[in-house]
Amino acid sequence: MKHANPKNIPIDVYFLLTPDVHLLDLAGPCQAFHEAISYGMDLNLHFISDQNSQSSHQGLTLGGMQPLPSSLPDNAIVVVCASKYHEGIYRNQASERCIEWLRHTPKADTRILGICTGAFLLGLAGWLDNRQSTTHHKLTEALSQQFPAADVLPERIFVQDGQVYTTAGVTAGIDLALQLIEDISGSRFAMEVARDLVVYRRRMANDPQISKQLSFRSHISPLVHSIQDYLQTKLHEKLALADIADAFRVSSRHMQREFKNATGLTIREYLVELRLEEAKCYIENGDTIEVAAFKSGFPQASSLRAAWKKKYKTLPKESAAKVDAAAESTGRYLLNRSTG
Repeated sequence: MKHANPKNIPIDVYFLLTPDVHLLDLAGPCQAFHEAISYGMDLNLHFISDQNSQSSHQGLTLGGMQPLPSSLPDNAIVVVCASKYHEGIYRNQASERCIEWLRHTPKADTRILGICTGAFLLGLAGWLDNRQSTTHHKLTEALSQQFPAADVLPERIFVQDGQVYTTAGVTAGIDLALQLIEDISGSRFAMEVARDLVVYRRRMANDPQISKQLSFRSHISPLVHSIQDYLQTKLHEKLALADIADAFRVSSRHMQREFKNATGLTIREYLVELRLEEAKCYIENGDTIEVAAFKSGFPQASSLRAAWKKKYKTLPKESAAKVDAAAESTGRYLLNRSTG
């Protein structure tokens, strides 16, 4: 399955490394782009820094860095990899030179990606002023305080504002790389790359950083954790409380009491939360409401609509309409880029 870039023009991807870089914030998007190359996408990967080598926060030293280029080719992608956050992050000579390079080198057609704390480097270079952005969920407040001219959006996997993209923490760089691969080579191609990366479910820009699968896990009950694991694997099946209790050899009353004490939700409420999250993903990826209801375990589309309206105060068709509008807008943007 071989795909070419529009007009068969190679795209150069530059990974900008600064001291104390996080390995996964480099490796995640790098691997996604590298897999795309193996499927025929015409990309050239470069690893740049102001020094020949950079130390990672995890202790591995990365060598063979290319110097910061004096200019960038047309339609280049710059990936600003995250470094370990601390007060005064990027306030060192090496990072200052990278900031200066970011201020002056990218062109109007350069896509600039700030992975996790890379958003702070972009802020110091002036790229967040009057733009929407995000970063790791623990650092959105710090980003907003340090860069008051930025419109920082919490609870986003990634945010695009013009040519600037910023992401949440760690693995969100993979999600953004897959989105760019889709923008350039199409959704089917991106799905093939995601499958090779063993990415079970691509997260989209508006997905919450903390999944419902994790947000009710901050308890210490082994039984309830086991039940939650079980429910996740059986999400698409019809589940009876008695059958769940039998699977764990406890009484239904004891199971429900322990679950509510640990999570604050009944098992049925928890299942609805999980299924709504799944359905929302399917709808935002283009599935009809009926298909999304079936895939996420709702008995029928009307059940999904009722649960959706209760939680979001809207109907799922409104979300689907926004997805269609966003796809149309993206299509116009890409057409303008390819013909401009």
